[in-house]
Amino acid sequence: MGGADFYSYFKEKGQYIMIKLIVSDVDDTLLPESTMDLNPEYFEVIKKLQEKGVIFVAASGRQKVSIKKVFAPIQEEIAYLADNGTDISAGDFVRSMKFEEGDYAKLAQDLDALSSQGFTYMPSMPDWNFVNEAREDFYQVVLGYGCQVKKVPNLKALPDISKVSLYHPDGIPADVEQTMKERWSDKMDVCIAGSCYLDFTKKGCNKGKGLSLLQKHYGITYEETAAFGNADNDISLIEKAKYGYAVGNASEGLKKAAYEVLVPMQEDAVLGKLKEILEEME
Repeated sequence: MGGADFYSYFKEKGQYIMIKLIVSDVDDTLLPESTMDLNPEYFEVIKKLQEKGVIFVAASGRQKVSIKKVFAPIQEEIAYLADNGTDISAGDFVRSMKFEEGDYAKLAQDLDALSSQGFTYMPSMPDWNFVNEAREDFYQVVLGYGCQVKKVPNLKALPDISKVSLYHPDGIPADVEQTMKERWSDKMDVCIAGSCYLDFTKKGCNKGKGLSLLQKHYGITYEETAAFGNADNDISLIEKAKYGYAVGNASEGLKKAAYEVLVPMQEDAVLGKLKEILEEME
């Protein structure tokens, strides 16, 4: 092995030593969509990384209370980017982001027009999700995530909404996604979040923005950050991390943006990479 090759080999082998912040999406990245049982080995590895000074953040379109249930054994030791990054919680550091006044009501009017085609939607604010009282089927779906959810007669009248998820049980058709992006992308971030959801947040308020706020809060740089995801709503997240990983079952958009594509979620892709990072720190 030549001198340059020798140096490059050891530089590459030690690349994870400087990582101080690890952030991961949840559904279809760590565990199957809408389920609650995380491989308990994750808790052990995360604790060991924390002993090395690494901060772990769970980032999800889920409500914070739902994410906490997934990470129950260590829920008080990690930070959160909930509701697609619009609900940020890291100890005493708490931030939230909501739609501009009037924008949510106009969006709700557009989404109501899709109800005859089997669509419904879920407005969210920190700690609460809301569903149309006429859609018991969707109410049961949301309960499966371990969320706090209320049935209401009029979704359009709700104040202080931070995120909206358009839902169809058979998935979001490409033409609906395109139409909504054309109508709302000037005021909102609009992106697919799993096969059955299209998420809307205030423009620039997403997982990436939430991660930037946490990096600033902790004094941690892009080069010291690793991130994991599976869907288009994770693109903004991995773009804020030098080590941005897509699981093997990720969307093509996320794979193109990733530093590396891992094996699928079903093979505990993130767990394997966390172990690799930990091994270099030992």
